[in-house]
Amino acid sequence: MASEITIDRLFDDKRFPAELNWVFVVLYFPLGLMLTVIRFFIGIHVYTIACFLPKVSLIRCFVLRVMCGVLGLIVVQHDLNRESSGSPVLVSNYTTPFDHVAVELVRPNVMPSVWDLPNILIWLLGYRDMGAKHGRETLIQNASRHCRESSVPLLAFPEGATTNGKIGLLKFSVWPFSLDQPVQPVTIRINRPLIGVTSSVTNSKWWNDLFWFLFVPFSVFHIRYLPVMTQNEDETPQEFAKRVQVAMADSLGIVPTAFTSIDKLEYIKRQLFEQQSSSGHTGHRSTGQSAAVSQPSEFDLMINQVKIVLPHVPVDVIRKDLALTKDIDLTITNILEGRVTFTAEESAVEADRASSPCFNSVSRQSLVQSTQKSNVNSPVAFPKNPQDRQRTFEERKKELLDSARQRYITKHGPSN
Repeated sequence: MASEITIDRLFDDKRFPAELNWVFVVLYFPLGLMLTVIRFFIGIHVYTIACFLPKVSLIRCFVLRVMCGVLGLIVVQHDLNRESSGSPVLVSNYTTPFDHVAVELVRPNVMPSVWDLPNILIWLLGYRDMGAKHGRETLIQNASRHCRESSVPLLAFPEGATTNGKIGLLKFSVWPFSLDQPVQPVTIRINRPLIGVTSSVTNSKWWNDLFWFLFVPFSVFHIRYLPVMTQNEDETPQEFAKRVQVAMADSLGIVPTAFTSIDKLEYIKRQLFEQQSSSGHTGHRSTGQSAAVSQPSEFDLMINQVKIVLPHVPVDVIRKDLALTKDIDLTITNILEGRVTFTAEESAVEADRASSPCFNSVSRQSLVQSTQKSNVNSPVAFPKNPQDRQRTFEERKKELLDSARQRYITKHGPSN
């Protein structure tokens, strides 16, 4: 069943579902705006309390939970008998950018920062710098040290990206399961009884999600504890992560998938590309012209850089794709992967041959075939597997570098 699920079903693209009661939303809108403003200033006080009171203080937990209730964030716990205060690692599915706040209200924890952020921003967001920017091994070492030396558990979202929590779980990252520690799985479901505005949509910013959290009457987080799980002696961290993923998916009534957070990023990029492509040829032309007028030198430089790498791709083709992508590497990738159709210009190859007697048929073939073999006559299918995509990209890049190197040698001769 997991193999039949497409990645688009794991995410919500629309903030307002079809079954939303628009009459009630319109009537509620003035009150919602007023609540948003009031809750924003209350939230500043809540944030100050969270920063300066001790994390494991009972007073902090009580005050934060009450004040977050005023902000509209309600937490309901299930299967409390399974909660283990001695488990040093909590892992949860990821539904909104504020899931860690809901867990923090009922179970104070430390969330390692897996982003390369300034230290002051990490502190303000309530994360803990454990060296993730220096690599996974450093993160695992520091996280293991924390588990041994502190009674405050770690919280990890091994999916690495949010989903709608209705269809399936993304493939888990391995690092939380490489600490040689028991793991307490926690599942999160969120619902909004009165106004069912989607809590998080693809490609939305966190402040957009925050606005709707403050706008709606309240959001209910249902947190369910699963039995503590430990790694078996003959089990690898990858197998342990898979077993926990399956257990959490079963508890949520959904399926574990092989999609990763990287696949979500590629899905979002593909969505943006399709939206731009569907805007029509007139829109494409005006976009390219406006970009060229507003920043003529920069846009022309981008065209020239692509033209240097792919000399027999027509300038008009490069210009149209750059107007859509605004990115040199993405345009080159689109051409190499066959997403852009064109007729190769022979003039560039003939000019090179005329200026260099040693330009033989072999070098010409290596230069032209690097892109011609992926043009309109033989388009390359975009692999669905991330490993296949990476391998295809590396092969294309190598072909591109070889052709560029051959062109340089034919023009300037081999370097001594």
